[in-house]
Amino acid sequence: MQKVRVLFFGAAADRAGAREVELPAEEGATLGELWASLSRRHPGLSPMRESLAFAVNGEYASEERPVRPGDEVAVLPPVSGG
Repeated sequence: MQKVRVLFFGAAADRAGAREVELPAEEGATLGELWASLSRRHPGLSPMRESLAFAVNGEYASEERPVRPGDEVAVLPPVSGG
């Protein structure tokens, strides 16, 4: 089965306990469904959901966006600083 590569940054990497994981790419799955799978595997991520952003193949994406085999999904924590 082909996979989706998921990259975690900042606090998301700390809570996931990893900087990168691979998940099976299910036909017709959306980014929201991928998030549900990620939060089951890494429950520490769940409380962060409202503050996270996602990018697919380098472009910001909403939860409705389909994910396909070979895609790279970045889980991005909020950016702060000045």
